[in-house]
Amino acid sequence: MDTITFNEVKQLAGHQGVTAVSLYLPTHFTGEAGLQDAIRLKNLLQRAEDQLEAGGLRRCDAQQLLAPADELPASAEFWRKRSQSLAIFLAPGLFRAYRLPAVLKESVTVHRRLHIKPLLTVADRGERFLLLVLGQNHVGFWEVTHSKITEVSVRGLPQSKRVALNYDGADRGEQVHSAMRGSLSSLGKQAAVFHGQGGVPDTAKADLEQFFRMIDRALTPVMGQETAPLLLAGVDYLLPIFRRISSYPHIAERHLTGNCESLTGQQLHERGWEVMRPYFDRPRRHALDRVRELVGSEKASADVAQIASAAANGKIDTLLVDPRRDQPGTFNAQSGQATLCDQPASDGEDLVNLAVAETLLHGGGVFAAEPHELPAPGPLAAIFRF
Repeated sequence: MDTITFNEVKQLAGHQGVTAVSLYLPTHFTGEAGLQDAIRLKNLLQRAEDQLEAGGLRRCDAQQLLAPADELPASAEFWRKRSQSLAIFLAPGLFRAYRLPAVLKESVTVHRRLHIKPLLTVADRGERFLLLVLGQNHVGFWEVTHSKITEVSVRGLPQSKRVALNYDGADRGEQVHSAMRGSLSSLGKQAAVFHGQGGVPDTAKADLEQFFRMIDRALTPVMGQETAPLLLAGVDYLLPIFRRISSYPHIAERHLTGNCESLTGQQLHERGWEVMRPYFDRPRRHALDRVRELVGSEKASADVAQIASAAANGKIDTLLVDPRRDQPGTFNAQSGQATLCDQPASDGEDLVNLAVAETLLHGGGVFAAEPHELPAPGPLAAIFRF
């Protein structure tokens, strides 16, 4: 899987010229369908060449434009790393290929503007969080982004309560734990403190608090300048104790519960994002609330032609878009006006893609939305700047 950042999407939006080619292909990890992916890509490249020629480009020039991608169908190394879709962008001086973690509709687009709209569902906006697995037998600290999870090695981070509190060799029947002697002459030496069975709950809590303070002290130097949310993962009764003890001010409100000590990194990544998605979705939901409130006034619209025209003229503050919907149309650069068409025209383009690209180029915010989230049946809704 490749990562495509939101900044890269903006860069692709700005790549406009005489001719640009955008290819999207759903791919498969294994099986007969996986074996056919290379053939299907070769067919897409042929379709692109045919469209370039139909648009007036000489065959040799079309082949030269597509040449950087010609080796991909036969490249065993390229197909060794797969994901759910392949996106390829070609233009004079540009070649980008991404293996993306979402099923994107197969398409070939030849236009002066790259077809970037489908990328809204997979682009990494730089969202990240920290994940702390709290278990009595295992402690793990991770950095998590949209596309990957990385375990972070922290000096002095206790790996288990038994090792941290020197339980080895203790008689657990009498609930032994280590404590510092009170005499200054023997400072630094440890003595055993014994508890009867009636004191088990208090002793266990005290031990957990000591264990968690050790974890917090180890993390403090690493997290001193951090502002990313920290997601706690562990069984229910442990997490409130650590919340109370921790000095980190950005612990996430929600947490990942259960026995997380045995989960793989991939499982932690998937479940962690399930928990944190609502946190990162706040800006998008706020934009949806605003556009629903304002649509119908002069401050917002769900009219595709009006939005496309406004986007090209830098007048969109926030754009909400269903990236699976197309709207054929034309745009007159001289008049700055967009016109809807019932069918794709030779001199036309997808006005939804135009609105996305131009909003990004003029510094507006763009968010993907589901059809039921938009305030009108069309594929777009926008808040104007002026």
